[in-house]
Amino acid sequence: MPQAENPRAVPLVASERSGDKGGTKGGLTLSKKLPYLILSAFLLGIGLHSFYPTIRVPVLIWYILGLALLLAVCISYGLKNYAPFLIVLALALGVWRFDISLPDMDELAFGWNQRIGRVEEQMNGLFGRQFYVKLETGHKILISTDQFLILGETITFECALSGLVRREQDSDSRFAALWHRAQAKCGASNLQRAAPPAWWDTRQMFHDWRTWSNKRIASVLPGDQGVLIAGMLYGERNMTQESQDMFRRAGLTHLIAVSGSNITIVATIMFAIFLGTGLWRSQAFWFTSGALLAYVGLTGFSASVARAAFMGWLVLLARHLGRKPKIWYLLLLAAVILCVIDPWMLFFDAGFALSFLATMGLMLWTPIMTRKLDFVPAFAGLQEAAATTFSATLMTMPYSALMFGKISLAGLFTNLVAVPLVPWAMLFGTAAAVWGRFQGYTLVSLPALGVSQTIFLSARIADIFP
Repeated sequence: MPQAENPRAVPLVASERSGDKGGTKGGLTLSKKLPYLILSAFLLGIGLHSFYPTIRVPVLIWYILGLALLLAVCISYGLKNYAPFLIVLALALGVWRFDISLPDMDELAFGWNQRIGRVEEQMNGLFGRQFYVKLETGHKILISTDQFLILGETITFECALSGLVRREQDSDSRFAALWHRAQAKCGASNLQRAAPPAWWDTRQMFHDWRTWSNKRIASVLPGDQGVLIAGMLYGERNMTQESQDMFRRAGLTHLIAVSGSNITIVATIMFAIFLGTGLWRSQAFWFTSGALLAYVGLTGFSASVARAAFMGWLVLLARHLGRKPKIWYLLLLAAVILCVIDPWMLFFDAGFALSFLATMGLMLWTPIMTRKLDFVPAFAGLQEAAATTFSATLMTMPYSALMFGKISLAGLFTNLVAVPLVPWAMLFGTAAAVWGRFQGYTLVSLPALGVSQTIFLSARIADIFP
């Protein structure tokens, strides 16, 4: 009887329910898609600005975005649905976030002048030490000096700034990435320390630890074999030019670029160790999360390692939650959070792309690979490590071939040989570094030496293939 009194109520409710049911079977409903669309629109806004990375958005473009936003408000009001407004707003915020990351070059005084800034990063230069310094104006410059500087300290110096010169081999994206790191360079003179680092700034301490670790690894694994192990552990990239060219031809450069796959290997090994001690899976998850945080600290809180650790931690969280739709939302949300911190990551940071693709591969392919690799023994997490390694490589190999070298038969062969050895190289390399030159160090470092030499051998074979 109540249905007969209002016959229109029945079809309306039925259509909504059928729509919800259909949405559940065929995909997400609009209300559930909206967060994905908003986050994607923000990334799209950053991507649009990335086509002109060194140029601020003209006023006319802001007027157009404002009109589009106003139009979206009108459409949303008419449809009584705020989705168009929120999507356009997210797009505009993405463009705005990238735009405010650009320094005002008119405020940077070129030529000879006295300057003050904070030491941000050290790199190995051809002519003395080189440091990235952030000036009071917010600009970042690269200075050369023979003095030893402490990361985080404030310095005053004199120099004649000159702009970056684009080389013939630099692509547009490559030059834009270099410009983002330093808008100018100079040789510093009359350098003086103005203030020590803040009490909470531990970058120099971790930088010293990394230098000590490099020396310790080199003491038992000399030459490029030791640098390769250090590169897979925490991103050391000081191999000789000959070895770098060889790895590039073989499509193996990604091995020494710390990404989500490297972090996941560390997390997988730690997770297996914690489970082996008798902890529940939920307890092992939190202990592994703490171990990842400690690992990032030991690598000096490098931006690339921190980003890779964050993406790798998402894989652990996804497994911990066990909800598939939540996994993709967390991955997209992580990309937005990282791009809010540094919008240049999206198109000008290969490590970001590798971490993102590796995490995606782990979410997509790990269950399938685990079933396919059922013949691999599960002892000490070996099967899980092999499955995660192949899953990450399946997604990162095409991008690595595009960014670091050419796609060839050599790249397919060398990755099939080298990638499964990465977990063992990291495990044996850590053991060799911890043991150092104590009694019997030759025996302890022998497995790491054998694995690294096998990877180098596979890289050399690349010259045989086209």
